[in-house]
Amino acid sequence: MGLEDVVASLRRFWNEWDLRLMVLVSLALQVILMFLGNRRKFSPKVSMRVVVWCAYISADSIAGVALGILSSKLGQINKKSSSLDDHSKLIAFWAPPLLLLLGGPDTITAYALEDNELWLRHLLGLVVQTTVTLYIYFMAWSPSYYLSLLSSLMIVAGLIKFGERVWVLWNASSDKLRDSMLDPPDPSPVYHRFMEEYTLKQAEGYHVTADEVVEIQVHEDLSALEGKSGPGGAEEELQQAYRLFRVFRRLFVELILSEDDKNASLAIFRKRQCLSAFNVVEIELGFVYDILHTKAMVLYNHGGTYRRLVTLVITCFVLASFCSLKRPRYHTIDLALTLILLTVVILMDVYSILILLSSDWTGVWIEKKEGDSALRKILARLQWLKQPRWSNSMGQFSLLSFCVQDKPLCCRGLLKVLNVIEKVEKYHNTTHEPVPNTLKESIFGDLMEKFHKGERIKYDHKELSNRVLDGYGSKDLTWSTQLEFDECILVWHIATELCHYTDKDMLSEEEIPNFMHSRLLARYMFYLLVMYPFMLPSGISQIRLRDTIAEATKFFAEKNLLPPKKRSDGNGTGAPKQATELLLKVNTQVPPSKVKGGRSKSVLFDGCRLAAGLNKKSYTDIRLKWEMISKVWVELLLCASNQCRGERHARQVRRGGELITHVWMMMAHYGFTDHFQMTQGHAIAKLILR
Repeated sequence: MGLEDVVASLRRFWNEWDLRLMVLVSLALQVILMFLGNRRKFSPKVSMRVVVWCAYISADSIAGVALGILSSKLGQINKKSSSLDDHSKLIAFWAPPLLLLLGGPDTITAYALEDNELWLRHLLGLVVQTTVTLYIYFMAWSPSYYLSLLSSLMIVAGLIKFGERVWVLWNASSDKLRDSMLDPPDPSPVYHRFMEEYTLKQAEGYHVTADEVVEIQVHEDLSALEGKSGPGGAEEELQQAYRLFRVFRRLFVELILSEDDKNASLAIFRKRQCLSAFNVVEIELGFVYDILHTKAMVLYNHGGTYRRLVTLVITCFVLASFCSLKRPRYHTIDLALTLILLTVVILMDVYSILILLSSDWTGVWIEKKEGDSALRKILARLQWLKQPRWSNSMGQFSLLSFCVQDKPLCCRGLLKVLNVIEKVEKYHNTTHEPVPNTLKESIFGDLMEKFHKGERIKYDHKELSNRVLDGYGSKDLTWSTQLEFDECILVWHIATELCHYTDKDMLSEEEIPNFMHSRLLARYMFYLLVMYPFMLPSGISQIRLRDTIAEATKFFAEKNLLPPKKRSDGNGTGAPKQATELLLKVNTQVPPSKVKGGRSKSVLFDGCRLAAGLNKKSYTDIRLKWEMISKVWVELLLCASNQCRGERHARQVRRGGELITHVWMMMAHYGFTDHFQMTQGHAIAKLILR
């Protein structure tokens, strides 16, 4: 068989199978999005995000291509014959389900926040794809053919689902979302009428003065729901979280909260224990994820429930009718594909309903039905697909491990040619660790200490960190906190890593929580600096980071630590420990800035200098050293949380969530943000005549 025969055979295969393959691929992509679309909320895995991204980007295009191929095939058949045969009418019947698939699953409408801004593009897509579907429908229409009636019903279901998607994207766009959270305009009391009366009384000869009476506003007491379960009960946490979400979601669109909102929040959190407070926050952030990336805004209400039931009833009726009614002899493959298409559409609706019943939104609705105990029990038993609300993990990135290539990367040559090696190496060296409850308690305890002292968490990290160092008699180390924020993170990360490997054999992470907390926070803050620098205060972090990595790589290369295959032990075992020993041998009595000048922004040996200072301190107990280091990292985390904008926090909820976002919300509930402003009721003025 020659090349021409092979090409001709492939061409014939493609002409026969192109539409079938497009339909199957479109179905597969929708199934992937259905099951994995909302798992991003509680999974930080990069591989899963890549799969979801590929499916999200491809799904609409593949379904659109399938509709285009279908209309083209039917157009060619119409040119040859005045009417379509039964087989062609069956193929035309695929168009309405494809339109329904373009509506996407309920578990994901937007991959990223930027997708919500493209709602106009999806609206145009709705118009175009509906037009193509109607064109196919009318080409295959026959007043006596049962598929025409079934197609019309499926078109209605498709318009409902596609319309919901566009509606959700529009409501989740930044401008619309912000407008929906604004209070109604307040024109204030009519000033000119008051002044007209004021002037008239003056003209009549009265000595007129104006007195002011402030109107006292009574606001909803959000703490009234504690009820029998008391603060910390699962039902109470859910109800309180929903009410707080209705108010504090404004933070994600940079809107101001009132002092009354702060007082209402404090009424809830003042008596709350650490884990209960974190549970409330994670429920809130779960609601935030839903309104930004799913159909929650149009689905979790009576109208959304009815629409989902309508689409489910329609598709079930169509499938039952198609299977029960007498029909012509179709091609076996196309008949099977039709049944698969309808079945998958039904299963997607069933899965959406189960997700709806298992969501926190339904839980809130159930708690409102206090008198209907039977309904509450039925719905509670149908909550089969309960899912975690966030990953409860924190990213970890170690500078030492990265620079000594503790985790060697394969295919480096190919990645260099593709110019993606730097990004791939970052992901390859990133790990995730569970957030221990002891760390949450440490952060919560620090917040409570500031709350009871009436302190304000300021933007200046230098003052807070200096207070910690002074409290432990380490005033000579305050130079390390008088740096820019990113520089401070780098220096303290290096010092913490060096001290960690120095004391690792002497201390137990289980016995000394601060030892573990310091390592976790040091690597977490460095992870944010490397992977998501937009969440930290702006600076020259990327320049300083690159220079530090370059100096470390050069230093370790000179000490024969790179590459791993050329080391004396033949592998990377113990490389960070060896690197620690080499770095601590360097004499850092002279500040590095006096030697290298200001061109290089590397802080490698500044970190070594800090580590040497920490190791030389005469602590009565080595535990005190790690207690101080842990407190410094907590202060840095609080400062970073406070300075990160709400929109940037919102970006991270789709990546499994970030500890820094949970801390930020916790701080907001205790009033440690600049989003509160004092508000009063209207001033009721009255005239006093003498």
